[in-house]
Amino acid sequence: MNKLYTIGITVHADDGEEDALYPQHPLLYVERDIVEIIHHLGLVPYLIPVFRDGSIPRLDHLDGFIITGGGYLSPHLNNDELGKLETTSKDRYITEKKIIQYAITQDLPLIGICRGAQMINEVLGGSLKNITNRDIEHFQERKMLSLDKTIHDIEINSESILFNIVNKKILPVNSLHRQQMTDLGNDLTISALSKEDKIIEAFESVKHRFLFGFQFHPEKLWNTHQVWQDFFKAFAEAVQINKTN
Repeated sequence: MNKLYTIGITVHADDGEEDALYPQHPLLYVERDIVEIIHHLGLVPYLIPVFRDGSIPRLDHLDGFIITGGGYLSPHLNNDELGKLETTSKDRYITEKKIIQYAITQDLPLIGICRGAQMINEVLGGSLKNITNRDIEHFQERKMLSLDKTIHDIEINSESILFNIVNKKILPVNSLHRQQMTDLGNDLTISALSKEDKIIEAFESVKHRFLFGFQFHPEKLWNTHQVWQDFFKAFAEAVQINKTN
């Protein structure tokens, strides 16, 4: 019988506030794209719950982790109105911090997407600030563009592990972030920058075997860009190799 590999996926948590996704209905939720990708790869997705008491469930049955993007935030908020990661969902922040620390300590394959990348960076000592008004749009919902559409290019470091996986120097990406990582945390290095304005768009670890963060959403480009199918296949291979070592 083939071994089943299980991937922990984080979820967003709210208390049903008036400006939440479904007011008066506290929710735990995640977009389906990453769950479908994990299933397609022959892995088992496990949605990690967020508890109000700050505890986390057992994680020792998990073989890799994906820290997902943020939950609902009004697109009408100006960038300078955005707070710290902890303020958008304190319960989620506490949970994800513990998950990231566990994954790093165990050297398990780890991917952070958008807010998830910012979380990994912050846990490792990096910093975050709001994006000021500029010519390059990094929040494409303002232009009513769906995330399967690309809006700007990134330039990938040709000496990075990411380059070895995707084998591309320039890639078009989508964009749904209003904050930027300004300093990277311990053991992280830049994998890619926005070609136009040099915002950090991807990082990787110089210490851990498979750890990547993306400021954009590669899971939304899975069906249209072969490079992201190649990347997530590399993630699946890293999970299986890790378990057999």
